[in-house]
Amino acid sequence: MAQTVASANNWVSRASGLLKHGLRAVAGASRPESWPPGQPDRRLSLRMKVRFEAKVSTKSGWMRVRGVNMHQEGALVMASQPLALQSRVFVHLTSLGLMGFARVRHCTDQGPWRYAIGLEFPAPLMREAPGCWHFHQVRQ
Repeated sequence: MAQTVASANNWVSRASGLLKHGLRAVAGASRPESWPPGQPDRRLSLRMKVRFEAKVSTKSGWMRVRGVNMHQEGALVMASQPLALQSRVFVHLTSLGLMGFARVRHCTDQGPWRYAIGLEFPAPLMREAPGCWHFHQVRQ
């Protein structure tokens, strides 16, 4: 059991390191061909296709989502329910062992029971720690 946990922690450490430092060196090297001409890509880091399982905390409880890709500043997830634009949510990337807050940048209907949701991370995600987390949104 200890061997499995150690190898999983090693993988999580490498994955979070990639996200933390990003791939800034190659970010401007190429743009997708489908990108509109003359339209700049505003991301500072390159998106990585990474499949992951995650949960998003909403006002009505936890919603399971599936990750499609991510980069240092955000992620694209697929969900069965829409999320309100500009809403702030708590995200737990269960299969990567990372969590943190995010803002919903876009929510696009992809057909029956499928929504593509763009999440922006205002701060780097933190590693998952054992225990029970409770958080409250404080309005200023």
